[in-house]
Amino acid sequence: MATKYLGNESAGTPLNASETRSVVVSEEALVPSDGYEGDVVVYSATIKDDLGGFLPDSFVVDVKFDGVVVQSGVILDAGNYDQGTFEFSVDLTIPAIASAGAKTVNMAWAEQEI
Repeated sequence: MATKYLGNESAGTPLNASETRSVVVSEEALVPSDGYEGDVVVYSATIKDDLGGFLPDSFVVDVKFDGVVVQSGVILDAGNYDQGTFEFSVDLTIPAIASAGAKTVNMAWAEQEI
């Protein structure tokens, strides 16, 4: 005859679950919005988390020009990111380009645990 086991559940063990947030970037702009190779422009954006809060001052982004990283490992700190207004800005020197025309400047970031 088979052994019968009664249903129940274990006592469990604690799990410290952390929060997960998304980054929301808006109001991206360049000043001036045109220029030549070697000119300096200011790239700016508003950066918040998905709950409308500021990002920590150790969050890291890359700034890209037409898909190519031109500034790697930019840390959002008091020098370029205002946690009160969520405004980010960084100077960007226009790199050598293969052809004239509209180019895209944006930022990218990896998943980060901070």
